[in-house]
Amino acid sequence: MKQSTHLPNLQLVSVKKLLLHETIDERRVERLARRLSDEKRLKNPPAVTLLPHSDLLMVLDGANRVAAFNSLGIPHIIAQVVSYDDPGVELDAWNHVVAGLPERQFRRALDDLPHLQLEECSIHDARSALAVGDAEAYVVFKDAVCQVRNRMSGGKIRLLNDLVETYKGKADIYRGSNDDFAKQAPSYNDITALVVFPSFRPPDLIALVRRGEVLPSGITRHIIAERALRINIPLSVLSKETSLSEKEAWLSRWWHDCLAANAVRFYAESTFLFDE
Repeated sequence: MKQSTHLPNLQLVSVKKLLLHETIDERRVERLARRLSDEKRLKNPPAVTLLPHSDLLMVLDGANRVAAFNSLGIPHIIAQVVSYDDPGVELDAWNHVVAGLPERQFRRALDDLPHLQLEECSIHDARSALAVGDAEAYVVFKDAVCQVRNRMSGGKIRLLNDLVETYKGKADIYRGSNDDFAKQAPSYNDITALVVFPSFRPPDLIALVRRGEVLPSGITRHIIAERALRINIPLSVLSKETSLSEKEAWLSRWWHDCLAANAVRFYAESTFLFDE
């Protein structure tokens, strides 16, 4: 068994000090809140990073989990604190696979946005336009590719949110890692389109959060090389009306017990999870 170079930095943090850089999925938050209530434990901690010159933290992964804790009134959560300076932390992008929405209806909704302009092009031109910032996104239909251009000066974040709102709640949305319609189609029923988003840099997200803006849910992808999962912390500890220092002392004892029982394992290989 290969050993990790260091243990994950798990900290007890106040839910009120966590800032989101993306919107939440209300339906998923409701499901997570029900599951948390039923299972009475936190399986997977959110991943967060400290905002420079602040005591606030930005959530990199686990926005819906944090929102579920907030809805349940649980004041503290255990989070994995990472740094953008760590070479094991990468920021990438997800695409949206949109399914179950008639293409004509989707196109009509896009056409109804006055500040959004669709321009048909080749897949090569769409990729190039997105890479240099000439397009804000692009949409891959079965028989066409369209750049998404902004008719407003500025307002990029608003446009991306408005774009996603045209299908959010009306279609099934899945995360995808490529823009090849033919490759994606066999994996999803009634696929409508692929929506491809721009990549962001860490300073972009930090500035966005400081401005109080949020991106659409599920378009940023943080890859954390040594991710902590399955910590299985009892919610009774996190929801207890005791001081932060008392809960931190409990976390320290929990760490000691896990290490003493040789219960911490590091798996270097890529992993598929089937219970999320």
